[in-house]
Amino acid sequence: MQLSRNQIQLFSLIAVSMLAHITMGGGRITASLFMLKTSDSALLAGLAYSAYALLPAFLSLLMGRWIDRVGARFVMRVSQAMMVGGLVIPAVLPHMGTVLFSAMLCGLGFASYMLAANVAVSMMPFERDGDRVGMLAWLSMGNSVAAVGGPTVAGYMIDHHGFGAAYATMAVIVGCSLVVSFCVDVPGDAGGPRKDKAQGESVVRMVFRDPRVLRIYLLAMVLSMAHDGFTFMMPVLGHERGFSATAIGMVMSALAVGTFGMRTILPWLSRQLSEWQLLVLAYGVIGSAFLLLPLAYSVYFLAALGCALGMAQATGQPSVLSLIYRAMPEGKAGEGAGLRSMMGNTVGLTAPSLYGSVAGVFGAVPVFIGVGCVACVASWQAWVGWLGSRAPQAR
Repeated sequence: MQLSRNQIQLFSLIAVSMLAHITMGGGRITASLFMLKTSDSALLAGLAYSAYALLPAFLSLLMGRWIDRVGARFVMRVSQAMMVGGLVIPAVLPHMGTVLFSAMLCGLGFASYMLAANVAVSMMPFERDGDRVGMLAWLSMGNSVAAVGGPTVAGYMIDHHGFGAAYATMAVIVGCSLVVSFCVDVPGDAGGPRKDKAQGESVVRMVFRDPRVLRIYLLAMVLSMAHDGFTFMMPVLGHERGFSATAIGMVMSALAVGTFGMRTILPWLSRQLSEWQLLVLAYGVIGSAFLLLPLAYSVYFLAALGCALGMAQATGQPSVLSLIYRAMPEGKAGEGAGLRSMMGNTVGLTAPSLYGSVAGVFGAVPVFIGVGCVACVASWQAWVGWLGSRAPQAR
């Protein structure tokens, strides 16, 4: 079978992204374990873990504008160099301060890298818009594979050679991704003519002026709420019901299995349904699963619901990205994607604290019911968006 140019570029980008993803997959667990070992503080471990999302929550919009000015390819390579630098520092000088600085720098580097990679894929020429959804899903699928290998590599190096060696190993792997990026045809222009096109009205102003575009961004935030709601609250629910750590881990793994499986078939599914139709189904499944979670007392039922949630989330993210790209004016794709990333990271910083506060007073069940109701409203709003997208054809 002969591969198209888009597929060759995408597979090259997936290979580079898998190497770069070790920053998140292995870096987060290394930073958390380092804090636990040196300070015996779960608070500092959580701080190191969340530090990866700190800078992207504030700077993703600026990174998106930078992508529009200089091109996705250049930003990807600068981001890879940023990650290498962030990993080298604690490799040479392992200390709580350097580990925290590394977490913030690597988090920003990886967030900007994936932002640029998503823009690069979105800008590929597609015969039909549904193909964009499938290609964005495949790009994320590569990260799913790396998310399994990263912690394994990091854990082995920590146990046998120490934290410095673990950081050094990750720096070498990410450095290889930078070298490989010069050897493959990675999509993304080099800027030039697009610099002038990136001027004009701010995307933020445009989004809040147009209810149709604002709907897309609010739907994106619901995806982040649902993801954090499950990953943060599922262990709390399992603990309340006396499940073992193994059982809770199995349920959490089911989420990843569902995500990976759906990303595999999404290129085919996106040719059958539009982005809005996919979102109607995705949020319907998310809402139903969250409302059923408090009623599930069987580990296997919980795992089935986790798998369904993973499939829905894997459907929602690339569909939202595709809609954002199509809604943006020419030369504003990076800024539009950056705003989505900033809003998602802001939810990631604030939602767990809110969920924890509610659960601490009322238990885990109200959190699941609340997120489920929000997701059901999101499914209805996606339906409204789908009807609106059909209106011009009806005339």
